[in-house]
Amino acid sequence: MMVLLLLSSVVAGVFAGRWTSLRLPDWSVNAVLYVIVFLVGVDLSKEKVRFDVIKKVLLSVAATVLGTYSGALVLSFFSPMKRFELLAVASGFGWYSLSAIIISNLHSTQLGAIAFFSNVMRELYAIVLTPILSRYSKTAVVSIAGATSMDTLLGPISHYTDRETSLLAFAHGFIVTMLVPVLVNTFLAFR
Repeated sequence: MMVLLLLSSVVAGVFAGRWTSLRLPDWSVNAVLYVIVFLVGVDLSKEKVRFDVIKKVLLSVAATVLGTYSGALVLSFFSPMKRFELLAVASGFGWYSLSAIIISNLHSTQLGAIAFFSNVMRELYAIVLTPILSRYSKTAVVSIAGATSMDTLLGPISHYTDRETSLLAFAHGFIVTMLVPVLVNTFLAFR
């Protein structure tokens, strides 16, 4: 259901932008993103994160970042894109809206579109793989979800794992989400 909602929203947005006179002010996208981050903060304040799992959270974040960048570096041998471009796209960690906007503004619309679809695909793969991978490794499910482990994928992760993994997913997603703008901007600085 989530996948259909996500895809239909994208298609509806394309149609609305293409065949209507709907034009949003440039600042409106950033304003909506700030509201989303604010609401994430509100959610975080209501959740009691156990501090004895900080080490596990940091290790899962490190695994997510290293695994994502390893995949991007392997892909760089087969792609005409520059390494910094692949690493910038990968730095979205599933947060397709923010990474696509930053990359479109600082690099190109084409790379922003690649970031959008790449990160949407990461989220879709995570949705599909969560029920399967949760049987073998609960923390792998969290890492694959990337930034979405605290929002879109938190429900499926909670359903297919346990409370401790759900808390890990929330904290992991929060940290990875905070890394996205920093790392995307860092790799775009190399162009």
